[in-house]
Amino acid sequence: MTLVLFGLAGVMIVFMMVSNNKRKKQAAVTEQKLVPGAEVLTGFGVYGTLISMDRDSRKADVEIAPGVIVTIDPRYAGAVVAPTVAETAEEAPVVESIPDDASSLDLSKPEFGQRVEDTSKPQKSDD
Repeated sequence: MTLVLFGLAGVMIVFMMVSNNKRKKQAAVTEQKLVPGAEVLTGFGVYGTLISMDRDSRKADVEIAPGVIVTIDPRYAGAVVAPTVAETAEEAPVVESIPDDASSLDLSKPEFGQRVEDTSKPQKSDD
């Protein structure tokens, strides 16, 4: 029984060391991506552009709006946002044109989920 407990404790220690190494590697990769001009997502959910960073004094200037610069701890620059590629006109989804009036709409059939009164059944009266 004691061997099983020591074995479980050993497995837990190994898993803790592996996850700690993985976290350190991920932090190092993120730190390498933190260069001026990179778009970052701060730990408190604000997007901005990294203006400058001083690792010795642990200060990073992030522009969150034009002319609005905040100074944060670089550890709170949680993630570097990957740049998105703009869609070209050929890749954009095609949107049907919407008519100005309702003359071209087919109102004889109900829309999906629309309630329709059944006229074949007699209506109840409140009398």
